[in-house]
Amino acid sequence: MKSDLFGTTIHWLTAIYFVLGGILMVFTAHGDVVLWLNDNHSVFSDFFFKYWTHVGDGFVLAIVALGYLFLNYHKFLTLLIAIVFQTIFVHIFKQWLYAGEPRPKLYFEDQLDTLNFVDGVTVRSFDAFPSGHTASAFTLAFFLMLVIRSTTWRVVFFFSAVLVGVSRMYILQHFARDVYFGSLFGILSVVLAYMIMAPKSEYPKLQKGLLRK
Repeated sequence: MKSDLFGTTIHWLTAIYFVLGGILMVFTAHGDVVLWLNDNHSVFSDFFFKYWTHVGDGFVLAIVALGYLFLNYHKFLTLLIAIVFQTIFVHIFKQWLYAGEPRPKLYFEDQLDTLNFVDGVTVRSFDAFPSGHTASAFTLAFFLMLVIRSTTWRVVFFFSAVLVGVSRMYILQHFARDVYFGSLFGILSVVLAYMIMAPKSEYPKLQKGLLRK
């Protein structure tokens, strides 16, 4: 799998994303971003984010991985390794280091009457850090950037992942900090997977798949 590791445009977008995200967290109180997004709700936003958040479901990652299992073993293994890393990162922080961390619903329990809860969304109360959906979305997006070299599509993948992170805050599942580090873990997982699998990219057997003998 030959790659320029995401491309210059994505390097800049990623740098801007993390710098602005870092500044936002430093100069705003915990939960301010969530309250601002939730306060600026609309019928369209409720509908859009209710469904777009599912792009970060583990099921979506599994479907894409299964597709590459049939097409290309090398790409499949790269994504599989990235998923393993992402799962480990999220599990360590969510279940061990930050177990029980309150989510917005619990954190703002004294002002629940003022919050907009999207119909059909089950809002959890604990294990906020980090956002697993955001980590999955960025894992998927940055993996696809490795295999699809079109700058246009890479930008689409990038902002698709960003919108998953926004959705997690909008529907009161996570804070900005959770999303920020979830995205970091997702990107890091893909980079580590790439470093492991890149030296094996020319192996003829790995360029095959279940449907490509």
